[in-house]
Amino acid sequence: MKKNYSVKVAGPAGYGIMESGRMLGQALTALGFEVLVYPEYPSRIRGGDNIMVVSFSQNGAVLPEKKNDLVIALTKESFLLHQGEIKKNGLFLIDEAEAIKGKDVFSLPLTKIAQDKVGREIARNVVALGAAFGLLSLPLESLEKEIGKNLADKGREVVEGNLGAARSGYQQARSLGIDHPIEMLKVKKPKELFSGNDAFSLGVIEANCSYAAIYPMTPINSILSDLAKRQKETGMVIFHPEDEIAGINSAIGASFAGARSLVATSGGGFSLMVEGFTMAGATETPLVIIEGMRTGPSTGMATWTSQEDLLFLIRAGNGEFPRIILTPGDPEEAYRLIFAAFNLADIYQLPVIVVTDKYLSESAFSTNKLGRDNFGLKINRGKTLNQNPPDGYQRYQLVGDGISPRALPGQAVFLTNSYVHDEAGFSVEDGKMRLLMKEKLFKKIASLRNELGTRLYGGQEADLTLVGWGSTKQALLSACQNLTDKGVSINVFHFFRPWPFPSEAREVLAKAKKVIVVENNSTGQLASLINQEAKVEISQKILKDDGRPFFAGEIESKLGH
Repeated sequence: MKKNYSVKVAGPAGYGIMESGRMLGQALTALGFEVLVYPEYPSRIRGGDNIMVVSFSQNGAVLPEKKNDLVIALTKESFLLHQGEIKKNGLFLIDEAEAIKGKDVFSLPLTKIAQDKVGREIARNVVALGAAFGLLSLPLESLEKEIGKNLADKGREVVEGNLGAARSGYQQARSLGIDHPIEMLKVKKPKELFSGNDAFSLGVIEANCSYAAIYPMTPINSILSDLAKRQKETGMVIFHPEDEIAGINSAIGASFAGARSLVATSGGGFSLMVEGFTMAGATETPLVIIEGMRTGPSTGMATWTSQEDLLFLIRAGNGEFPRIILTPGDPEEAYRLIFAAFNLADIYQLPVIVVTDKYLSESAFSTNKLGRDNFGLKINRGKTLNQNPPDGYQRYQLVGDGISPRALPGQAVFLTNSYVHDEAGFSVEDGKMRLLMKEKLFKKIASLRNELGTRLYGGQEADLTLVGWGSTKQALLSACQNLTDKGVSINVFHFFRPWPFPSEAREVLAKAKKVIVVENNSTGQLASLINQEAKVEISQKILKDDGRPFFAGEIESKLGH
């Protein structure tokens, strides 16, 4: 029996497409499936072609698919745009009001049911979800539970109306006599559905971040809204600055005062922040930055994904100073690494960038329960002093590991500025002191290079090694699983901390028989970094840069399978 399924919901903005996909994904996750909910939408407030692709499977990594078992087209225009996107024996579900006929096209009175049950045609999406469960022979109870959860704040009448709409859609779909039975799993503990941004928000809160300055930009907007919703509960100060420059400068000030501070932005927004970023480096001020990549340059395609900013982030800013760059590949890593970022920023007293992209940030994945207790995470403030330092305290004292004890305002009198300075923080133009302070900066992270920044999936003796970073992780694991099933000797080498370049990566890559780097950009930025840092020959680069992530089967196809 077939093991992978895909449902696409399509329609203009304002038709509840995003909510539909998320509710469908939540219901399928509760049933025990591995689920991915992948959104696509244009940079428009109303109209346009908005889609949610809900891919699900009994096991293994799940990717968005180009062809679907079921396409729910809520308008005629949506139907015409997505013709040809069904698999063999796939179905189109449309509103009978659109009067479309054709092979594999089934119509139901979605709008009429919505008006009858809820009194508003916008509920046609809920009718369609009920119909989808009917066409796929899935138990409606799971969907009903998610509808109740998602609409609980709308009042009992709204919830009951939408539940009735879903049931009517389900019953009408079952009456068509179409049966696409899906093998159900028995699971003791279903996973939960998290987007990358959901995981970031939770990790930021649990890391005891107390100040966040976020100017909204795709794809990090939901981090701002999630943190703002929980502001009373957490006590976190949420600052909506007039621009990105004000945002990063305020966060540096809050961090200087002792608060764990965050800024979140896109690549374009970080471009504006670079001067402030260098000040954090020069003043050795802890700071965490979430940078959400999207297609560039400049505004590019604002609502589409890419991996174009890695080398920019490694070199951003005038002059030379250390920074740490983390690149999670799934929500679990997003949670763990954003939590770790605050510890690393405090321990090494420098800025830490956690890199995401539109695909990871806004897609939702079935994930094990996230939380500090599940992963044994603990807060580490490094050499931040919890009491007044002794007389003669110098903020930039030259010590063996380069990391000076850090006092906070009120604990001692000290000076901090963006100039080259001496141990007390006073500006200097002395060449010898300049060299001592430069050596201090880079000495701080010398030990970090020996900490793991990669993970190898599969046997070390594989004939073929797929290498990637960030959100390509799921695509690489899926390709590895599929090719292993075909007898190919293959493994996956994932970078979750590409900078400072991990020492162990040199050894692993040197032993690899054939290295193929997979990236969502046009130039192979990780491949360039590997060549620079490890002097390893890259056998092949698989690059995709059309604003979309890697879909199911694309990597295998590039490899000739």
